[in-house]
Amino acid sequence: MSSSPPASRSQASLSPGTSLHRSQNRRDIPLETLVSHLLASKRSLSSISTVWRANEIVTSARSALEESMVLNARTGFLRSGIFEQVKVLEKVRGGIGAVYKDGQRDFKNVLRDLDEANARLESTMDVLRSTMAEAAFRPKSEAPRSLLDFVDEQGVETMRNTLKELIRESRVWPTTFSASFSNISQEAQTDLDSSMLSFDNDLRSLRTALNPSTKNSPSQSQNILPTPIPEHLHELETHAQEMALLLESLSRHFDLCVNAVRHTEGGYAAVRKAASSQPPGAEPVSVSGVMEPEDQTEEVVSEQERREMLTIVENDSAEVEDVVLELRARINEMETKHDSILEYVSCLKTTHTQTNNAYHLLEDVGARLTSYIIASQEFRSRWEEAKQQMHTQMQELEGVCRVYNNYFASYDSLILEVYRRKQMEDKTKHIMRKAMEQIEKVWEADMKEREGFKLDIGEWLPADLYKGVNATPPRWEFVLKEGSAAPALDRHLVEEAMKRDRGRLKRA
Repeated sequence: MSSSPPASRSQASLSPGTSLHRSQNRRDIPLETLVSHLLASKRSLSSISTVWRANEIVTSARSALEESMVLNARTGFLRSGIFEQVKVLEKVRGGIGAVYKDGQRDFKNVLRDLDEANARLESTMDVLRSTMAEAAFRPKSEAPRSLLDFVDEQGVETMRNTLKELIRESRVWPTTFSASFSNISQEAQTDLDSSMLSFDNDLRSLRTALNPSTKNSPSQSQNILPTPIPEHLHELETHAQEMALLLESLSRHFDLCVNAVRHTEGGYAAVRKAASSQPPGAEPVSVSGVMEPEDQTEEVVSEQERREMLTIVENDSAEVEDVVLELRARINEMETKHDSILEYVSCLKTTHTQTNNAYHLLEDVGARLTSYIIASQEFRSRWEEAKQQMHTQMQELEGVCRVYNNYFASYDSLILEVYRRKQMEDKTKHIMRKAMEQIEKVWEADMKEREGFKLDIGEWLPADLYKGVNATPPRWEFVLKEGSAAPALDRHLVEEAMKRDRGRLKRA
C-alpha cells in the first residue's frame, strides 16, 4: 500500500450501500468464520488511537503554524534592523580605515620628501667633505682642511634628532629616512590599530551571529523559501479527515458483525469461547460490554435480511486488514511531516535566539562605537600636528641644504674671483712693464742729452753755479702702495669651478 493511499477503496468496501449490491452470494457463513470476523473487527477498532494521535498532530501543527508566524515576523523585523545597522557600522569602519590609510599615505609621502631632502643634504655634505680648501687660500703652516670643516655640523645633527623624535611620536612604520637613525623606534601599532582590530572583531562577531554555520539553521533559507507548515498542515488535515472516515467505516463494520452474531444461534457462546481461547501471540480481545446473553432475544430478522447481512460482513471483512494498514501508513506519514514541522519551528526558535543575541551584541558594539570614532579623531589630530612639525623641520633641512649648496657655489665663485684678480694683477704688471720700458728709453735719451750738454758748454760754466748740472737723470719705479697680491691657482681647479658655475646657470 502506498504512503498516501486513497480512502475510497476501503471506505467504499466497508459501506453498507455498496455491499448490498454485491450480495450475490446466498450461502451461510460458518459460525466460526463469523466469530473470527467479529474478533478481527474488534481488534481493528484499536486503531482509534491512531485517529486520536492524528487529531493531536493536527492540533500541534496548527499551534506550530501560529508560533512560526510570530517567530518569523519578530525575527525578520529584528534581522532587517540589525542588517541596516551593520551596514552603517561598516560605513563607519570604512571611514575610520580611510583616515588610517590617508595618514599612512601622508606619512609615507612626508618621509619620502624627508628622504629626498636628507639625501640632497648628505650629497652636498659629501661634496664639501671631499673638497679640500685650496692651499693657496690658507696659511702655509696649516694642515689641509675640507670645506665642511669650516661649517658647524651640530645644527644639522640637532635637526635630525628633532625629526627622529617626531617620527617616534607619530608611532607609525619608519621608512628609509627613519631607518637611517639607529635610535628610532620601530613600533608598528598605534591606538587606532587596536581600535580598528576591535571594531573588525565586533563586525565579524555580528556577521557570525546573524549567519551561524549550523547544520539545521534556516536563517538563510527562510528568507528565500516560504514556510512549509501551511502545506504540511493541509496534508495533515486531509489525512486526519480520511482516517476519521476509515475509523467510522470500521465501526459500522463491527456493528454489523455484532448484529450478525446476535442473530445467529449460539453466537454469544461461540464469541465468548473464541475470545477466551486465542492462540499464542494473538492480540487479546475482550467482548465484555459488547455482547450479553440477553442480546440474543432481540427482534428476529427475516432470512433474506440475515443472508444479505452475512454477505456484507463477509465481503467487508476482507478489507479490514487493508484499512488498518492504511490507517497506519497515514499516521506514519503524518508523524514524519509533524517531525518536519517541529524541526522547522525549533530552527526558527534557534534563529530567533541567535538574532536576539546579535541584537544584544549590536548594543555592545554601539556602546564602543564612540571610542572607535574618538580614536580615529585623535589619530588624525596627532598626525596633523606631527606632519606640520615635520614640514617645519623639513623646511629647515632644506634651508640648511640651500646654505651648503650656496656655500659650495660661493667657493667656486671665490676661485673664479681670485682667478680674475690674478688676471687683473697680471694685466697691471704688463702695463707697468711697458711703462718701465718707455721710462727707461726716456732716461737714456735724457742721459745722452746731458752728456752732450757737458761736452758742449760744461767747461765754460763755473762748477758752483748750479750744483746739479752734472747730476744724472732721476730713476722712477712702481711700488705697491696697499693690498696684497692674489695667489696663483692651478688652471684645472679654475676650469672645474667654471664648469660647475655654468651648470648652475643652466639649471637656474
